[in-house]
Amino acid sequence: MIRLISAASTASIALAAGLWFGPALTPVSVNGDHGRTGADSARVASFLTALGRTDPVICDMIADQIGNFWNSGDGTLGRFADDPALAQGPKDSLSGSITDPRAVTLLVASLSANDACVRRVAAKLLGRSAAPNDVLRELLTNPSARIREAAAYAAGENDRHELRGPLEHLLGDSGAGPAAMAAWALGELQDPASERALIEAVHSASARVRLAGVWALGELQDAGAAKEVVPMLRDADPAMRAVAAEALGEMKSPRTGAALVGALTDRATPVRLAAVRALSDLHERSAIPALEGMVLNDPDAEIRRSAAGALGELSEPRSLDPLVRALSDRDPDVQRQAAEAIGNLEEISKAPAALVRAAASPDLELRRRATRTLGKIGDPATAQTLADRLTDDDKDVRLSAVEGLGEMKLPSTVASLTRALNDRDPEVRRAAAEALGKTRE
Repeated sequence: MIRLISAASTASIALAAGLWFGPALTPVSVNGDHGRTGADSARVASFLTALGRTDPVICDMIADQIGNFWNSGDGTLGRFADDPALAQGPKDSLSGSITDPRAVTLLVASLSANDACVRRVAAKLLGRSAAPNDVLRELLTNPSARIREAAAYAAGENDRHELRGPLEHLLGDSGAGPAAMAAWALGELQDPASERALIEAVHSASARVRLAGVWALGELQDAGAAKEVVPMLRDADPAMRAVAAEALGEMKSPRTGAALVGALTDRATPVRLAAVRALSDLHERSAIPALEGMVLNDPDAEIRRSAAGALGELSEPRSLDPLVRALSDRDPDVQRQAAEAIGNLEEISKAPAALVRAAASPDLELRRRATRTLGKIGDPATAQTLADRLTDDDKDVRLSAVEGLGEMKLPSTVASLTRALNDRDPEVRRAAAEALGKTRE
């Protein structure tokens, strides 16, 4: 603790003296703490000190999880018998809003810590604390670039819209770190009034600021700003090209389809993946031929899977053949996504033989999806295949089979559905009764 606080400049003196040298701590509204009592200064100090001494990877993992876990309830369920629940209260307190003025002072002091992870955790906790906006506003103009960057991160952590103006001003900071973090924070705020300032950031001399600006514009979801982002699909940096594709998908401009289709041939895997997802979000039908080729030929399994999902979203019957061929993909996830995507295609009335085989696959998830898709297609020729699935070990498979048979309304399925009335699962039994009612109409 001594090492951490000694690196935290003169604010640590205020902490040691029990004083707060800043605006009066009038609590601001903090979203998402669900009424939890925030940590006090002793807890914050011991937590930050421990993070400063641990492995950087562990620290970073903890930093990512702050604010993302649920309150643990009574603190006993799901724990080992010899594991005391003493840590549950302190752990939960770190996800609540910190209101202790001494703890807030320590967090402010820790924004200048040498350890980047400790600074990030302190900034996150500060942003989620009851610290007044005036405290952060002052920190955004601190002489230290390190503190300005951390303050911007804190400002973006909890929808502090009152800090939009200071954050926009920080976009012109001489340091790339504070300016890029300000762009990130403005993206988190998602205030349309920041669009003009973020467009200027997209044209910054700093690659880091440009990248953050493009991402933030995507978060605003304004199709009118797409023209500022499309040129970034040709940037030399693959990270920029990927972020640009992702941002265009968020903006949903009808004029960006051709540029994103071109990105499907990018040499960088993250760019192709972002383009596939963006085109799916845009429902860009001109991308269908390229996506059909990708689902069969792209070297990356995740892209093949995403392309299959995109074809399902686009729902064109012409995509049936490549999706059927994808049922034989070497990657199980691609097979599963293809089986699901076939069920989303329009005007498919005849079930492919490969899909029928997939419904009996030893792969449970593939079997679930294939059976569900057979039910959607409703091909009478597959009635016996669905009837065979009524004895499946998996409840979801049996349920999909029952529902599919019910939609077919075939007299020949009555005997199978009648047997399903004795299924061991009550949900399947109810579905069987409903299916029989439809069949006998």
